[in-house]
Amino acid sequence: MSIEKDRISTAQMVILGLFTFIGDMALVYPAAMTSVAHQDAWIAALISIPPGIALVFLFVTVANINPDKNIIELSQQILGKWIGSAVGVYYLFFFIIAASTYVREIEDFMCTQIYEGTPGGVIRFMSIVILVYGLRLGLETVGRAAQVFFPLFALFLVCLMVLLFPQVQLERIQPILNTPFPDMLHAVLFGVFYPFGEICVFFMVYPYTRKSRKINRDILLALILGALGLNLILFLSLTVLGAYFSEHNFYAAYILAQKINIANFLQRLEALMATAWIITTYFKTALYFYAFVLGTAQLFKLKSHRPLIFPVAFLIYGLSQLIAKNIIFYVKEIPDYWVDWDLTLSLVLPLIMLIVYKVRQRTAAS
Repeated sequence: MSIEKDRISTAQMVILGLFTFIGDMALVYPAAMTSVAHQDAWIAALISIPPGIALVFLFVTVANINPDKNIIELSQQILGKWIGSAVGVYYLFFFIIAASTYVREIEDFMCTQIYEGTPGGVIRFMSIVILVYGLRLGLETVGRAAQVFFPLFALFLVCLMVLLFPQVQLERIQPILNTPFPDMLHAVLFGVFYPFGEICVFFMVYPYTRKSRKINRDILLALILGALGLNLILFLSLTVLGAYFSEHNFYAAYILAQKINIANFLQRLEALMATAWIITTYFKTALYFYAFVLGTAQLFKLKSHRPLIFPVAFLIYGLSQLIAKNIIFYVKEIPDYWVDWDLTLSLVLPLIMLIVYKVRQRTAAS
């Protein structure tokens, strides 16, 4: 019997997936990709879409082994009690570190770009209070809130893209295919496992979705749209700011929004970009927070996950300060290792579980 009673619709799960996919990537993705592939980053990003979609279908295949169980329960069912529990703990460790990192990203962005005189601890505290409030209301409420905010987010993103097209200069992405193959491969791996790999948190949400018959199609379309949107932001960053400024600005998409100027009247729209980014990052952080709390409760056979929300909130508050010395450390140093972590959680472990399950099926059949 599951300790989670809330259920979300397929549409709500897809919107949450889109928010998780774009999330913090909307601001940091251009800098991360161009730091490796430079002016060819948009090509590497396009190449990464098909393997990224294949990765997500690996998630769905593994999740459908037993659609009523999340990754904590599924790993124990497939790999046995001890190895399965160890894999579950590994996922939980990623969930808590990821949630803490996103809270820290919100803090650093707000303190360096908008509220420059505000202590970081205040922004961090306010973020966690809103996260706790959302989780206390339950998964179903978070899903409905995502549906409410989605049109607003889509409007902001479309406005950013449309209003920047007059400033596009295609010569900024020349020469094309001038990046060495190892760097290009590195950028493609980044484009696959950074945004797509972090969808692995939906192993914890998928069992609590009222699945429609067309759920696979909906997931596919949402992620293709999300990938194209993210890559369009990268392309605009390269063609408006250039490869050098895209690489050396931590928040290239925010700088892009500052560049909008239509007839000296429609300008200074970066607040819209900041709002869209904070909306997506909030829901992404909430899902990772939820995944850790629910997974911990299931691992230790608790009757409810709700009593853990407040203690974990304090844990995230402290961890978000400890994970990095400053913004430069986690923007420049962490991503290379984070991609390896995403690869392990989104490809290696699900693939091992799928292979073990198939071998056990054949052994049982024979």
